[in-house]
Amino acid sequence: MMRMKRSRGQRQTPCEAHAFTLIELLVVIAIIVILAAMLLSALATAKGKAQRTTCVNNLKQMGIACHMYVNDKNDFLAWPNWGRPVVNGVDVAGWLYTITGGNIPNPYDDVPWKNNPISAWQTGLWFKYMPAPKAYYCPVDTKSPTFTRPTASGGRANKLSSYVMNGAAACYPNPATYRAVKITQAWSPICWLLWEPDENALGPGNPGAFEYNDAANFPSAPPTGGEGIARLHSRKGGTALALDAHVQFLSQEKFARDSNTPAGSGPGPGGKTLLWWSPCSANGH
Repeated sequence: MMRMKRSRGQRQTPCEAHAFTLIELLVVIAIIVILAAMLLSALATAKGKAQRTTCVNNLKQMGIACHMYVNDKNDFLAWPNWGRPVVNGVDVAGWLYTITGGNIPNPYDDVPWKNNPISAWQTGLWFKYMPAPKAYYCPVDTKSPTFTRPTASGGRANKLSSYVMNGAAACYPNPATYRAVKITQAWSPICWLLWEPDENALGPGNPGAFEYNDAANFPSAPPTGGEGIARLHSRKGGTALALDAHVQFLSQEKFARDSNTPAGSGPGPGGKTLLWWSPCSANGH
């Protein structure tokens, strides 16, 4: 049998070694960076959707709590925590809390609430029907500077909820005098009851913490007012709860359009609107 001769110095190896060129390494790194960016974007989108879903579910639970309360109270709505009305020398209990010791219960900054946080919500009329403190918060809102900052340093006076109630449920009293309103007195069951307020309605940080002052608001949006609906999950608007317990995305534009409808010019009786629906006045304001 003939054997092939090997030239001097030639070695037989299983395979020849191959080194990556600099360009090949850069291409691989670029691909990894692009894939990582796509993954992070997808994760951010998924997180955002989860947070929006949490907010919607919170408001749905609040709608159920509201109706359970109304059914137990002969159709009367809970006080929206507008100001500080006193009846027979006692502070009126509201949907979210009851003034205690002259102050709003604060489970984040004040003793004794810090030592027993749940007791702060227990002073509210809805807690019996919705005994889950976390459900009162939007997961994005709890990262807001006005929430994390102590009240004494300019943070919110009300840190019990990310949502505020329409003062129509109390007829927008001025001064704050107690007046009970029945849910059946609203001109439409789709009138708006709760929403997340916009701390930046008048510009960055303006009106700020004041938007959450006592858990009740006027539905007055710019240019005529300084309130609004928050844009924490969308640049276009946020979610709101209606009296019939349905939850819907409400664009900032739609909120402002309803809010700025001239008194007496809305679609309801006397020109009321879905935001301005106070049963104590002819035009809802």
